[in-house]
Amino acid sequence: MKNILVVLLFFLLDIPIHAQSINEDLKVDSNYNYIQFYSPEVGKKLLEHFTNSSNEKLVFVHYGGSHIQAEIPTTIARGMFQDKYGDGGRGLIFNYGAANTYSSVNYKSTFIGNWSYVKSFQGRKEIPLGVCGMSVDTKSEVAELNFAFKSNLETENSLLYLFYENDIMHGEFSIWFDTINLLRDSSQIKYTDYGLVVPCPKSVSTISIKVTCVLGKHFTFYGLNIEKIEDKGVIYHSTGVGAAAIRSILYLDKLEQQLPVIEPDIVFLDFGTNDILYTNKIDPSLPGQVQKAITKIKSIRPEVLVVLTSTQDLFYKGKIITAGPIFRDLMDSIARANNCLFWNWYDLSGGIGTIKTWANLGYAQTDGIHLTTKGYHLKGLKIFESFENTLLKIKEQPTRSSLVIQGKNYQSTDTLKINPGDEIILPPKKPLGKTYTVKSGDTLSEIAQKYHVSIASLKRKNKLKGDMIRIGQKLKIP
Repeated sequence: MKNILVVLLFFLLDIPIHAQSINEDLKVDSNYNYIQFYSPEVGKKLLEHFTNSSNEKLVFVHYGGSHIQAEIPTTIARGMFQDKYGDGGRGLIFNYGAANTYSSVNYKSTFIGNWSYVKSFQGRKEIPLGVCGMSVDTKSEVAELNFAFKSNLETENSLLYLFYENDIMHGEFSIWFDTINLLRDSSQIKYTDYGLVVPCPKSVSTISIKVTCVLGKHFTFYGLNIEKIEDKGVIYHSTGVGAAAIRSILYLDKLEQQLPVIEPDIVFLDFGTNDILYTNKIDPSLPGQVQKAITKIKSIRPEVLVVLTSTQDLFYKGKIITAGPIFRDLMDSIARANNCLFWNWYDLSGGIGTIKTWANLGYAQTDGIHLTTKGYHLKGLKIFESFENTLLKIKEQPTRSSLVIQGKNYQSTDTLKINPGDEIILPPKKPLGKTYTVKSGDTLSEIAQKYHVSIASLKRKNKLKGDMIRIGQKLKIP
């Protein structure tokens, strides 16, 4: 049934199910439709997570900025993963209304009372930051956090985890699923240092947290999580914060307490736009911030697989953001050094200068930064496809030690100029002078694909009469 809904959604949004033509028009490069990894251990672990999803949960946490906050690409990815590997539950939910920002496409969030808020892009404030990247706090005598879902949320055989400041100064509260008070039976509630856990009814269209604060008390809300009791299927947590950069992870005060409750297997660090957009360069402190973010997550969850990503092409104040390829290479190099995964969304989505094409075809907004709904749905599809393509490669070659795809060489991106027609003028390419040493299992076609050259040019450059190559042979790359 869920698969039918995904197909229907693509039809309603005018996204072709067989999208080869639109991929070509958008300059999407399927050679990069993979999640790259750099050690056999990581490849093996990735395959095991998906293979074992029928008897243990596979949990994603997807951090990012404004591209992720509304949950558009992650909703598509969640639906497709759950359709194939099982539904482990809804995942994290936050009240964006109380935080004075836009909500998820899946639900409307409203509030009653006076709420203070903090968001991760602001750095540390008086209110601690939780796992969702935002926190809200009230001292109102009467206050509410309300969630209205666009379609009924199926919660049969599920648990609700409420993350709040469980100290002696928290106000009184109740949790309502439609007209049912979940806290009416105290024997069903498990209180913890991070909050509480309580069983859910079969389904829900609205959730309300009703709060009373008197005598100087307050109530700090960090988010709620709904997941199935049975240990199987996929949970895909979407935790975007508009304007957030990679350093925002370092400000999540409650991450050490709350992330272990979620037990993530794969954590996306899908940032970059707010790291390079306004300066069009890599800040010297950025590599250290990325390293600290990885270290922070792995210190909490040592076995987690961290996915670093590149940005999409960006256009700001009449100029191409030429730092895009540089940021891509930085994320790739840090992923290699830390045994992380890497998703090259920059080259997959077309590379430098293509955001205008996306906008002309209705897949990106005219600001040169954000995508439209159709564009974000396509990004969500590519997340799913990239994992699936990588899993297929590992299954085909179980002893594969890595999956590495050389990024495109855009040549002297700092000299790119825009003419009056907004066409991109690239300076002439210089000879690369690269060589490649043939390894066991290599084929001529794989080497050609890796360096984005034709087999014929590779053979011509190396004066090869046939397709035979030998281990240790050094090949010149055209």
